[in-house]
Amino acid sequence: RRRGRGKSPPIRLVTWNVRGLNRPVRRAWVIAHLKGLGTDVAMLQETHLRVSDQVRLRRGWVGQAFHSGLDARNRGVVILVGKSLSFVALSVVADSCGRYVMVSCRLQGERVLLVN
Repeated sequence: RRRGRGKSPPIRLVTWNVRGLNRPVRRAWVIAHLKGLGTDVAMLQETHLRVSDQVRLRRGWVGQAFHSGLDARNRGVVILVGKSLSFVALSVVADSCGRYVMVSCRLQGERVLLVN
């Protein structure tokens, strides 16, 4: 995935209001569609997942998932980071109401703040 003279390729970031990921078929379709787009980092809104269900998103190309949600099936945001990226999470701040998640990280060697 390297292009040019030693430069890293651009990172493909996708943001999407998925309107719920509780059904396994829908969850699989969304993850597969993001893979087809060549997504490196995905920021999904309205996931409607419980905190305990976030592990279900770590499939295929997804290396790490950072989620903010309630125990009820509403709201919810998640940041998905692809396995192919050089990524180290430094700190995570998640809203207890499922409205935002912030990840301070090193992404491809650069310090970055991801906010969804």
